[in-house]
Amino acid sequence: MTSETPRRRLAPEVRRRQVLDAALAVFSEEGFHGASMDAVAARAGVSKPLVYAHGGSKDELFAACLRREAERLLRSVQAAAGEPGEAPLVRLRRALRAFFHALTTQRAGWTVLYRQASTGPFAGEVDALRRRIVEQAADLMAGGLGVPRAVALPYAHTVVGAAEGLADWWLTDPDAGRATDAEPADVLADMLVTVVGPGLDALTGGAIGVSAAVSDER
Repeated sequence: MTSETPRRRLAPEVRRRQVLDAALAVFSEEGFHGASMDAVAARAGVSKPLVYAHGGSKDELFAACLRREAERLLRSVQAAAGEPGEAPLVRLRRALRAFFHALTTQRAGWTVLYRQASTGPFAGEVDALRRRIVEQAADLMAGGLGVPRAVALPYAHTVVGAAEGLADWWLTDPDAGRATDAEPADVLADMLVTVVGPGLDALTGGAIGVSAAVSDER
């Protein structure tokens, strides 16, 4: 006689993470409308009722993936920026590198956050995420450059918009920056600091030193 090995019971938070990981992969590959709960269940290796139990409806599951990836991105950027008191462009480059590292190494998250959710019923959540990133950048710049937050805010919008565009270029153009062996996050962060650094330097009367921000962090 043979006996089946009983399925190992996982803690609810572990099972939910498993379902979200599977859902993120399916959504990024198939799109929201093309994805099915059957595909998520198959990817996660669980039954469809378990997907509903740990992820809710398809809309709720997509929203949960969106929020989780957004929080991961925000936390990584905030942690990488370091503490006030360090050179402002060094902190900015660290934050940018964390942003680019997340998006170039976790493409499924980028696809869900910035492509599939940017229009339609989830666009409001993406807009809220973008506002939080801009606010982080504005706080970093205001504190580091010694300027009012209102002065830093348009620069923050500029940097975040440029970072999103640069990441999208890297991920969609097969020839983008492939001539170098350097880490994509380093290449992209250096590109952006090179572009925006002079403007920020001018804002402070040349007090921050653009070249040092790049060379010190390499």
